[in-house]
Amino acid sequence: MRDKALLAGFLLTGLLLTLAPRMARATPPQRIVEGWYAHNATLILLGATDRIVATVDNPKRVPWMFRLVPRLNDATLLDVPMMNAEEMLRLKADLVFVMQSTHSATALRAAGVKAVEEGFSTFQGLMDCVTSTAALLEDPLAQARAQDYVGALKIELAKSPSLEGRAPPRVLHIQSLTPLKIAGDGTIIDEWIRAAGGRMAAQDVHGNMQPVTIEQVIAWNPDIIIVGAHAGDIAPLKNDPLWRQVAAVQAGHVYRNPEGVFAWDRDGPELMLQLQWARGIISGKGVDRPAMMARIRAFYARFYDIRLSEEDAGRILDAQPPG
Repeated sequence: MRDKALLAGFLLTGLLLTLAPRMARATPPQRIVEGWYAHNATLILLGATDRIVATVDNPKRVPWMFRLVPRLNDATLLDVPMMNAEEMLRLKADLVFVMQSTHSATALRAAGVKAVEEGFSTFQGLMDCVTSTAALLEDPLAQARAQDYVGALKIELAKSPSLEGRAPPRVLHIQSLTPLKIAGDGTIIDEWIRAAGGRMAAQDVHGNMQPVTIEQVIAWNPDIIIVGAHAGDIAPLKNDPLWRQVAAVQAGHVYRNPEGVFAWDRDGPELMLQLQWARGIISGKGVDRPAMMARIRAFYARFYDIRLSEEDAGRILDAQPPG
């Protein structure tokens, strides 16, 4: 009987020793490495800023992010989104987020690093990303914030665009003026254009950062042109003889896209603000500046725990860097 008890004790001890590393790894991640430029904003949304030990973002690329979330200045700044397993182990990373396009997750996992691929091109994908990230953080605050954000975004998406009987205007989104590159269908940009009441002007163009010619733009003849915050100076367009052939330029319907913690028009939580801003432009009513600034300040307070000044909200709306 005594021998059986000893044997059971040995087996239990061995089982606990076997499970101990797994039990240790089951604790919520405290050291996060961010390998996708857009996803930092999601971690900020979910209140996990203090867990970010390294990121591919930097103050030059996203100055508002580092100005408004100064804790990120303490993180190690990584040069490229291709995550190196040796570096991740040196950083003692509990969790690494990587871009789907880098295909680096498999190698990281083989080295014992918990790696999660991220990327989406739809509003549903954004909501899934927020929800799944909150689950990985294993934190009640993150769960509550995710639920609040997803609920608010669903309400925003349910609003019908106000076109007052007009056909949806043709919208062109320019991601670079020199060289000329645009966004096509199958992108989050295509998603918010349609959700705001417009239609993609670029026909038969698929994906982001697609090179095109000015002749193609003239042939599409968009009614509205929206230019990314870092795409280049839009002022010369109205004096260029080729660009002046485009309806949007003739009508003065060329707009600079706002940018805050992250680019509004891309893959971050501020897509909710992008939808509100774009809806005003595409409806033909224009941007109600005081109302939009109030929305910006309310969004940042509610979802980022950031109290913006009136001046900062205006600079974000105008795609200007921090003063």
